[in-house]
Amino acid sequence: MTRYILPCAALLFALGTAPSYGQPNHQQPILPACPKQVMPVVLHEPGWELSDENIVDMLHSLPLTLTIRRVEWHAPAMSIDLTVPAPNTSRTEMYKNIAEILSFCFSGTSNVQQVKLRLMAEDPWLDTRHLLLAADAKRHIWDSALYRELRLTGEAPLPDYIKSKLHVIETLLWKDRFDFPHQG
Repeated sequence: MTRYILPCAALLFALGTAPSYGQPNHQQPILPACPKQVMPVVLHEPGWELSDENIVDMLHSLPLTLTIRRVEWHAPAMSIDLTVPAPNTSRTEMYKNIAEILSFCFSGTSNVQQVKLRLMAEDPWLDTRHLLLAADAKRHIWDSALYRELRLTGEAPLPDYIKSKLHVIETLLWKDRFDFPHQG
């Protein structure tokens, strides 16, 4: 009897997260976020080859707290948009999500060479999205030290050397929301 529990649980999970066909999905994210209180450190095993066939499963396995809104895969580059759902979302949370995606792409796959990542503020009342932050990271700059730095930056502004390595651009909206007068 216990041998049927795992397959049944997997089936129930799959049915519970299946898209509802026939419903307009312009408001539906591609992949739902994990509960906000859970954000384990995941060190990705190298060697996976990302493809159109496995991209959804692989991204769904990441411990992200922000919702993936859009993904484009044109080997060897991935573009990904993360939705920042509320103005009180912390920098810490956003930096950890960026670290997880970059770690997965560069340490966990063999064929992703570039990641173009955007953090988008979303206003569900007006159905609008606004760019907060963009990054254009390359595999050759990625290492475990950069991963640790991103995860440990906390609520401080990103150090300039990380912005430089990841080609980070902060919009005026980001600066208005997250840069405080005493920080320059």
